[in-house]
Amino acid sequence: MPPSDTPAEAIKPKFVMVCVNRRFRADEASCAARQSRALADALEAGIRERKIDIRIERSVCLGHCQKGPSIRLAPGGRFILGKSIADVPSLLDELENLCGTNKEQTLPLDLLGS
Repeated sequence: MPPSDTPAEAIKPKFVMVCVNRRFRADEASCAARQSRALADALEAGIRERKIDIRIERSVCLGHCQKGPSIRLAPGGRFILGKSIADVPSLLDELENLCGTNKEQTLPLDLLGS
């Protein structure tokens, strides 16, 4: 089946992107002002602990500052907006259902640090 015939929901996400952008003006909405860094930390720890077969990336901006924290499943995935630390267990359940686990998963080699 050609890729253009594959619905976006059928594509297994490889990355979960979390916006950690903080705007310079305190009166402007931003994901970091809504605790997105703590959310990214919690998701990262849960993904590692459960060995979910997905990588997490911290992003500068996903374009939904007013509705953040912004999370996006990639490639071709949907946006998940306005979640908090309290939502992490259900987000991890969803990621595990979508991506499965990799019992052989190890942390990526840090070539720059070696």
